[in-house]
Amino acid sequence: MVQDTAILRDIKRLHRSGTALNYAAVRRADGRLLARACRQFGSWNAALRAAGFDPQKIRRCPLWSKKIVIEQLRDLHKKRLFPDLRTLSLKYSLLYGACCRHFGGGLAALQAAGIDYEQLLGEHPRRWTKARIVAEIRRRDEKGLPLCLATILRKEPSMKRFCYAVLHQFGKWSEALRAAGLKPDAVRERGRMWSNARVIQEIRRRHVEGKLLNTDLMLREDLSLHTAGRRHFGTWKKAVEHAGINYNLYVRGGLYGLTRAKTQRAIGDRLVANRGSRKQVQEQSPSLYRAAMHYFHTWEAAVRKARGLK
Repeated sequence: MVQDTAILRDIKRLHRSGTALNYAAVRRADGRLLARACRQFGSWNAALRAAGFDPQKIRRCPLWSKKIVIEQLRDLHKKRLFPDLRTLSLKYSLLYGACCRHFGGGLAALQAAGIDYEQLLGEHPRRWTKARIVAEIRRRDEKGLPLCLATILRKEPSMKRFCYAVLHQFGKWSEALRAAGLKPDAVRERGRMWSNARVIQEIRRRHVEGKLLNTDLMLREDLSLHTAGRRHFGTWKKAVEHAGINYNLYVRGGLYGLTRAKTQRAIGDRLVANRGSRKQVQEQSPSLYRAAMHYFHTWEAAVRKARGLK
């Protein structure tokens, strides 16, 4: 057939030009030729055979047998070309796909190849293995550093990778603590260390400093204090009242009707009258200071807004 001859001629021309004849390469180089060949011959392999090419030799990817997969994994491991399964799947996707087909997954394939995955991870300088995690937990315990997951995430952003690694390796934070020889309940209690007296003291301190005590702000700024207050006194309102602070006046109505605009204007008026320092406002108008902190988060930001600066 004339059409068959034209397709075969185009395939040979493509080969002479140096273009690979595997399916993916031809689809990129001449998708129309690929479609015509598949339609005419039933498949690309059949078209290659008709043009005098062996499809097995044309393929860029090898036919992965279990033996070849194991040999490739051992060779890559010996050359230290992948530190973990994620890298293996990204850099050697064909090999990783063969691992999944023949062994059900990358980890099972590594085990079949005699490669210790935990040891592989441990050889990577930035990789948190179970052994390194346990050592870090014990080190933090010896130095008296926080061991509560929420506290570490909130106060030590640089340790987020460590926290996520713990959950990945052990499933639960408590399991990692047990592996390090610590009792999770004891660690939690140590992390709290919130007595009734300390809760009241901290609430009064915030109030004296002019900081708001409303729940939405407490959840952002001092979750542990808010939680301790509810645990010891039943509700946050009762905790505030036990500290001798009028809840309705200073918490629910603590802004005294001061909107964002009114707060900005009031601070501006004080600045003009040279009565706008942080200390002066805290002592003379605590409600204005609380409103400033509520709307602008820092006194410096409130002053910039009052002066018309960004």
